[in-house]
Amino acid sequence: MKKRYKLALATASIALGFGGIQAKPAQAATFSGEVDIYAAASLTDALPQVEQLYQRSNPGVFFTNTFGASGTLVNTILTGTNNIDIFFPVSEAPLDTLQSNNKLIAGTRQDLLTNTLAIIEPTNSTLPISSVQDLADSRFRQVVIGNPAFVPAGVFAQQLFTNSGISQQLQPPKLVYGTDVRDVLNQVSSATNDSIDAGVVYTTDALTTNQVKIAYTPPTSAYNRIVYGSAVLQQSQNPDASRDFNSFLGSSQAFSVFQKAGFSAATPVPEPLTIGGSAVAGVFGILMKRKISAKIKAKSKVALD
Repeated sequence: MKKRYKLALATASIALGFGGIQAKPAQAATFSGEVDIYAAASLTDALPQVEQLYQRSNPGVFFTNTFGASGTLVNTILTGTNNIDIFFPVSEAPLDTLQSNNKLIAGTRQDLLTNTLAIIEPTNSTLPISSVQDLADSRFRQVVIGNPAFVPAGVFAQQLFTNSGISQQLQPPKLVYGTDVRDVLNQVSSATNDSIDAGVVYTTDALTTNQVKIAYTPPTSAYNRIVYGSAVLQQSQNPDASRDFNSFLGSSQAFSVFQKAGFSAATPVPEPLTIGGSAVAGVFGILMKRKISAKIKAKSKVALD
């Protein structure tokens, strides 16, 4: 009897560890209503695609997006009356500011993505760039970056110039400021270019148009790590749907969209395993964590090469 009891107990434990493979999958909860999002300008193309993916299982949720410089957006949240649900900026500083002002719902803040800098030129440019120092050369009439007062991409660009020893040579009027990273991209574009010969944007932005080319990719050691994070705001008028979508932003499904746009994962993204439509968890899921992490790192490297 003892052996049979132990065997039955072990079988039950395995069944629980695999999330009850034989059980009928539970119906997933669905949400509805409007979710207002303030997001970094560099997410303009990728975020709506993630929202469309989410709406497949939550067709009652619709999104209103406001894209812009993360510093400008955080100031609007602090001083405005708009009931924003989710904030998705680049750089940790904007979320740190909101957290210190008790504007975030506890437990919803998460690091999601990383990015890199790229020095871009108009596609018709013939000026060679083999190092960051080349931007200080007199052949480059003007170089544009995001305004460091509001645009994290501009802060990272200034770090790049300082660590490359050319910050003194790159000053206005040679240095021009854009309102956000997409404005920088447009100013360098061969369709609108006048005297601006180069600019610094995120790699993901440079990949969105054929009007610019990536002339040089600076070493990531020359500027701080570029991290995108999200959180649900205390002022949210639809906290349930907002929490759910915020969690979805950290899923493997959402990351597959961001990765195609050129982003990398800030932390390993859990990749659900399924058998017969049921999620596999427990012991087997734990044993797979290392393999999943290695897979994500390998994919991220390919995306940026």
